[in-house]
Amino acid sequence: MIRFIVRAAMIAATATLAHGAAAESASFDVSFAGIRAGMLAYDADMSGSTYIARGSARASGLAGAIFDARADVAANGKASGNAYRPAFYKEVVKEDGDTITRSFKYSGGVPAVRRDPPKEPRDHHAPPGRQAGTVDPMTAAFAILRDRPDGLACALDISVYDGAQRSRIELNRPARDGDRLICEGRYTRVAGFKPKEMAERTVWPLTMEYRRAGDVWQVEQLRFPTSFGAARITRR
Repeated sequence: MIRFIVRAAMIAATATLAHGAAAESASFDVSFAGIRAGMLAYDADMSGSTYIARGSARASGLAGAIFDARADVAANGKASGNAYRPAFYKEVVKEDGDTITRSFKYSGGVPAVRRDPPKEPRDHHAPPGRQAGTVDPMTAAFAILRDRPDGLACALDISVYDGAQRSRIELNRPARDGDRLICEGRYTRVAGFKPKEMAERTVWPLTMEYRRAGDVWQVEQLRFPTSFGAARITRR
């Protein structure tokens, strides 16, 4: 779980749309066991049922001192309520002097994945042709962190494919306390993971906290356990 959550969160960081002001934006701090690991933000625009999101990210704090990495991404597609149908996704990752570019082009809900430089998938990886109905990491980050009106907060169920692994994110069971809304949920490994990883554990709990902001609910904090300690994504 840690791999997906961190990647999806960081992919959403410091996003800037090419055409200017966006309909929605927010920034967050990411920490593990109380130690700051990074900053993230999203900047996305909805036009009718079409969404566009772009982003770039760097680790900060201790993680920034250890890892030299940067990610630039873009995603677009259609959204209706809490259902998402991506059309295109691209990421450019620069790490320790190497550059890796990947793109997903969707047809009938199925992603076709291209990677430069090419790399043969491992035997346990989930093949793209079997991932109909999944969303890309940027779309997942947008779906998790965006503002939600009544009825759409605490009502998320998406399957995510990152080009090798498939997972599922669920957020439900809302409990309201004044201007706060708490959702319980879970992250599930579905396919593409090493057999050892699947044998060790497949499900982790998630807790999302929203706060009321006018006529919408805004994400205040997302919490989940990891082998490195409790992880928190907290609104700045």
